[in-house]
Amino acid sequence: MKKIAKIASVFFGAAALCMALAGCTESDEVRYLEDPNRYTFTNPGHPVAETDADMTIDGVFDEARWKEVRWLAAVDRINAQQYADIEFTTSYGEKGIYFGMKVEETGTTIIVNPGRTSYYNSSIEMYMGPNTEGGDSPLCFEFDFMPNGTYVAKLNYNGWNAANTTWDKMPVMAATLIGGELNTPECYGYTIEAFFPWAYLEFANYDVDTAEKREALVLGINPVHIFSFTYEGTDLNEDRFWSDWSTDYIASAWQTPSSFFHFGKDGLLAYDFTVTYSGSGKGTVAEKHGWDYVLRQTAAEFTIKTINGAAVTSLTVDGVDYTRSLRGTGGDYTFSIAQDALKEGMQIAVTIE
Repeated sequence: MKKIAKIASVFFGAAALCMALAGCTESDEVRYLEDPNRYTFTNPGHPVAETDADMTIDGVFDEARWKEVRWLAAVDRINAQQYADIEFTTSYGEKGIYFGMKVEETGTTIIVNPGRTSYYNSSIEMYMGPNTEGGDSPLCFEFDFMPNGTYVAKLNYNGWNAANTTWDKMPVMAATLIGGELNTPECYGYTIEAFFPWAYLEFANYDVDTAEKREALVLGINPVHIFSFTYEGTDLNEDRFWSDWSTDYIASAWQTPSSFFHFGKDGLLAYDFTVTYSGSGKGTVAEKHGWDYVLRQTAAEFTIKTINGAAVTSLTVDGVDYTRSLRGTGGDYTFSIAQDALKEGMQIAVTIE
């Protein structure tokens, strides 16, 4: 009997405990004690190259240096309905070289599929080397800058394979989108900021070990542009358009940095010019491509258009008579200024009667 009583006592005690617990969960709030030694570790990621104090690599051109350098401006055309307005520049700092890029496409969409090779995606595929380098230079880079904020680095010295070193020396880039989300019809452009530490260029065998050499460095840069048409496709001819648009502006040659656009510590190497008009007639003088500058690296080409039958009666450049060098009649003229005659602040004076 005692054994049975003990069992009954245990049974009823357990039942009472269960009822008490059930009642607690229904009527009382559950309280948790704070752990005084919470796990707070955050993966620090890899080291990042240090930029100059005045620069933040975020894909936004809000730093003063972007307003202090000269930008290259160009149009890359597939056809009249599909084209891109492209801007590009450089700026040298104490820590390295900064690159600025802006692309606005018309008639296409900005597409990046990170699961496929970079050259199928919307991007600037930048080719770069010292402007003293000829064809097949081992110092020629290919950099694929994509609007999702990633890049692919290749260098000719190792057969166009990856040009990677330690993280603290590697380039840093960031991108911002224009118009909408990536891979949607609303997205039509992007801006890119990129930073190459001097240590990275030294790794690539560039001769930039002193401040004097760094300041004097002139880069040949060809900002090849890729239009992407599909997200999944990998047909080089159907799913993207690889555009070496620089050949519409200069005699750019494949993998030949000396023939690319020339950039230095203050951006594009070019000269400003001004035009003054006189005479009773009307007309316009313009650089061949519509630029308000002329490239330093090649002869400059100009057009003159007059209206209502007016004619050019005189033309001078810095006081030198160019009238006899005019080509064309009937209101459409062209003339050239040799490379060795170019200089900053050229004064072009035209008389139209």
